[in-house]
Amino acid sequence: MTKYKHAGLTPELHQRLVSEHAALREAHPRDYKRFFQDVKQCSELQARLTYQAFNNVVVERWKMTPNTAERLEGIISDELFNDLKEYLASHYTRGKTTRQLLDKTNAGLPEGLFKRFQEEVEELRKEHARYINDYIRSVKGCSTRQALKTQNAISVCYSENATLTPLKAIQMEGLLSRELFSEIIDFVFNNYDWPEKLDDDADRIMLEYRTKGKLGRDKIAVRKALYKAYALGV
Repeated sequence: MTKYKHAGLTPELHQRLVSEHAALREAHPRDYKRFFQDVKQCSELQARLTYQAFNNVVVERWKMTPNTAERLEGIISDELFNDLKEYLASHYTRGKTTRQLLDKTNAGLPEGLFKRFQEEVEELRKEHARYINDYIRSVKGCSTRQALKTQNAISVCYSENATLTPLKAIQMEGLLSRELFSEIIDFVFNNYDWPEKLDDDADRIMLEYRTKGKLGRDKIAVRKALYKAYALGV
């Protein structure tokens, strides 16, 4: 089961992407990341984000967007890059997606994971009862207004008045234990959509926190090798 069939492209365009992706992996078995850095003249982190985006489109976990296509300029052939730009100019419409129906029971988490989340929130409130906004600001390095948004996200999820979505999970980074946050990230990024504006945060967080060796959103066995490759930073 795929999330975005053909990554929102025609079968022919997507197959060309798959073929070029495979050819690049074969041509650069030991210097794949360095190849992206050299072509894009970018940092190691930016190279990882670019080849992760490429991988995600190939395995149909992400929809191809104009922004993702721009990242691939110089990586894929000029002919394919130009065909992608031409297709997306006519067929890509930002924001025209079906809104997910979200279940607020257990904040949308598995029961055991939700109970652990509640326990850590209770400890957080007990330890910082009078100054929780100050604590959030010190951890996140954010404004009082942003800290209030994070505080509210924690409260509504704790009381099952909202679903713990990728956006809310991103807001909670640094406030939960690493182990719990990693498991929440694994679950919410596997099960819920997020807006394109969060792509960079999603890339960074999945790279840093997702549990190594798990399939994540790639549920079909044939994708195991590809997910393992990008999860390990190959």
